[in-house]
Amino acid sequence: MEKDLSTLVDLVNQAYPELAIIVNLEEWLSGSFTPPVAFIETQSVTEKANSLTTYRVIADAGIVIHYPKEDGYYKAVSSEPLRTILRKEKYSYRGKADGLLIDINPSTLEVNNSKKDRTEITFRFEYLLTVPREKVEKINTFEVEGYHG
Repeated sequence: MEKDLSTLVDLVNQAYPELAIIVNLEEWLSGSFTPPVAFIETQSVTEKANSLTTYRVIADAGIVIHYPKEDGYYKAVSSEPLRTILRKEKYSYRGKADGLLIDINPSTLEVNNSKKDRTEITFRFEYLLTVPREKVEKINTFEVEGYHG
């Protein structure tokens, strides 16, 4: 699982511990799941060099919360637990699994609950990743010519 997706899974698990989580698009599109469930998807938008050792990734996220059905009616699941966590953390969240820190752009946070069976939450976020590089042996002994210590 990608680090950014893993971090969003941690966020949704913290906000909705009772929900099962789907990250496989084919499984979600097939509809072979029993609500309540949350589907999470990320899409990378850009990757730019940030420094010699890191690069900045900007991505879009989509979270779809499917409501459980009780007595023939859908029982809505509030988006407030997720919003509360984001406000408390100032729209930054560090994943528990791999420690990735994502910064969510609050102006892009949209909650659409116009459908009777689900709530759709979308936002843009960014994070820094280190550039992988080879391990280089460090020089610990220096010999200086002409020095007689």
